[in-house]
This record gives sequence, C-alpha cells and structure tokens, in this order.
Amino acid sequence: MISKIKNVLKNLDLKRQLGAIVVFSLILSLISLILILPNLLTPFYEKNIYEILSQPLSFIQNKNDSSRKNVVHIIKNNNNIYISSNFTNYFNKKDVNLINSITTKSYGKFILDDQTYYYSTSNKDNTKIITLTDDEFIVNQRKMMSFIIFPVVAITIFTITLILVIWNNHLVNKITKIKEKVDNIDNNKYDHTYTFKINDEVNSLINSVEEMRKELNSKEEYKTNMYQSLSHELKTPIAVISSYVEAANDKIISYEEAIDTIDDEIKILSSDVNKILELNKISYLKENGEIKNETIDVTDLLNDLVKKYKLQRRDIKWIINIEKENILRGTYDIWKVIFDNIFGNFMVYADKKIEVTIKDNKLEFYNDGENIDNNLIKDVFTQYKKGIKGKFGLGLSIVKKSVELYGYQISVENKEKGVLFKIE
Repeated sequence: MISKIKNVLKNLDLKRQLGAIVVFSLILSLISLILILPNLLTPFYEKNIYEILSQPLSFIQNKNDSSRKNVVHIIKNNNNIYISSNFTNYFNKKDVNLINSITTKSYGKFILDDQTYYYSTSNKDNTKIITLTDDEFIVNQRKMMSFIIFPVVAITIFTITLILVIWNNHLVNKITKIKEKVDNIDNNKYDHTYTFKINDEVNSLINSVEEMRKELNSKEEYKTNMYQSLSHELKTPIAVISSYVEAANDKIISYEEAIDTIDDEIKILSSDVNKILELNKISYLKENGEIKNETIDVTDLLNDLVKKYKLQRRDIKWIINIEKENILRGTYDIWKVIFDNIFGNFMVYADKKIEVTIKDNKLEFYNDGENIDNNLIKDVFTQYKKGIKGKFGLGLSIVKKSVELYGYQISVENKEKGVLFKIE
C-alpha cells in the first residue's frame, strides 16, 4: 500500500504534491478534532464529576440545584441501607449490595448493564455515603464543547488550508517561471527581466539563475572571440608561410629569402602555440588543485633573464634594483613564464628604458613606452581580447593567471611617460 502511494506521488507534479499534502493535513486535523480531542478532554470532565459527587450531602440534596437531578445516593449505617428516591430511576433495588461491594475507593467508575457510572464515597461515624451519577454529564460536556470548539477549529483549519492553497499556487507559479527561464536560458528573445515581489529564497534562486545566464552568455561570447582570435593569430603566419612557399616555387623570390621569412613566421606561430598551451596548463593546475606549495629565490632567475633580453635590445638602458634575496611563493617554471612574458612585452613597447625593482617581496616592472589607451587598460590582462595596436595578446593574460595561482595580484598603471606593472 505504501509503495503504491509512493509511486502515485512520484508521478504527480509539484502543485498536486503540495495539494495532496494539504488534503492529508486537513484529514489528519479533522481526525484529531473529532476522535482524539474528546478523549483527551475526558479526564477533565471526570474530574468535574468527582468534584460534584464529593460535595456534602446536604448541598447535593438541595432541590433547587437542577444540575444534580441525576445524582443518587446510598447510605449504609450499621446494618441498615437507605437509598435516595430517584435511585430506581437508574438502578434496581437488588443492585444496592453489588454497588456497595464495588465502590471500595474514595471515587471511581464502574460499568453496570452497559452503562458507565461514577461514584464518590465518604465514611463518617460508621456511616458510608455513596454518591452516584451516570455519564450524562460527560455526554453533555462533549456536546457543548463540540458546539464551541468544533466551529472555531473548523474555521481555523479551513482558513489555514485556504492560505496554504493560495501559497501553494503562488509558489508553484514562481517555480514554473524559474523552469521557463532555465528552459530559455540561451534564448535571447525570451523576457528574462522578471523578478518576484517578495524577496525570499525563490527570488534569490531566480536571481542566481539570471547571474548564471549572464555568465554563460559571457563565456559563449568569450569562446566566440577566442575562436576568432585564434583563427586570426594562427592563420596569419600560416598564410605568410604559404605565400612565400608559392612565391619561391614560382621563382619570384629566392629560396633563401623564403626560408628566412618562413623561419620568422614559424617562430611567431610556435610562440602563439606555446602560449595557448601555457594557458591550458595553468587552467588545469587551478581546476585540479595541483598547485605545488613551494617557494623560490627569484634573484638569479631575474638576473639571468635580464642578461638575455639585454642582447635583444641593446639600445635600451636597464635599471635593476634587486635585493640579494627575494623569496616568493611558486616554482621556477611558473616565475620564468611570468618574467618571460613581461620582458617579451617590454621588448616590443619600451622606448629607451626598462626598470626592474624588487623590495619586500613586491615586484615592479617599468618601461618608458607609450601609455596604454584608457579604453584598453582594463582589459590588458584579458586573454583573446583585442588590445594594444589591435593585437590579441596572450602574454599578459598568462602573467595574471600565473601570479594568481600563488595568491599574488598584478596591476598596471600609466605613468607620466611609460607604463608600470606591479606584482604584490
């Protein structure tokens, strides 16, 4: 039976599931009201009966007290037994001795001829007084409580049920709206501006879905730009190589001239491919948590790289302010990639001076080239974003991702003349 109910609930939509819960709660409340509540109140009714029965006999016999008209008495004095005038309205005279024998406690109840009776006894001066009544009082109390409690509770339950039904429909409509939004997450024609009036968890959920949609669109746009950029970056050297091979074959230029140009383009192509592989490597390390917890003294590495790049631009003045020991988080390979890409950028844009400063584990790299356009400077570290002189640079993006692997941040700012990069 339970498995059948589970199977039925599995096939219900959310609105019907909540509706079933509301109906079940309503039935349970009615059962509690009709069956359980009266039984819970019975001890209170019985307590009132025993208090009435324990009243002094003179008070009970007051004829003006109509509430006690169904109270009967048995008085046993020595060998004599007396009964009240209304005794035979409830019992047979032959039941006197039986009642006397079973009423051994100060109060209690017994069943005689399928009728429940309540009693209270008192003993004084060798006289036993037994006061009895039937269950009419409890029946009347239950009826009275039913007339008072049942309508109030029934109205309350109905009101709560109505509120739950309205809330149920409202909640399901909100969830349906979220489902529609998710189903149309890649549909730009769909109206995604809908928000709920109540700022609850469901509203937070739809806001999260909207943020996710924007993020997905942004990534899709980024992916499109990336493919376009890669196509441009890789297609250009390939096209040059192809044209020079064709020109050499047609005897337009010499093979030696073609080989020199092809060699230059292969170096450019190789550099771009290496940068793409480096980006993928950094992304892999970050996503898989395979970042080595190491430190390195970058002093020798920097000095060696400065010597190498000095040979490429002999016209540039190098100012080096490096302390004897510079311990940084990271590996030799990572910091070599970082410095290579910064210096590689400087080789292109520096005019007459490059300055490298490391102090208190803060790194500064300055070149006196042209300032970066204010419209481009915020995207200078964004990969595949068309930047300075229309180029799709990857080097600075690699630098940013690399330093962030070990908790560092890189920033760039235009100086009065030139550009300053800071790693800290």
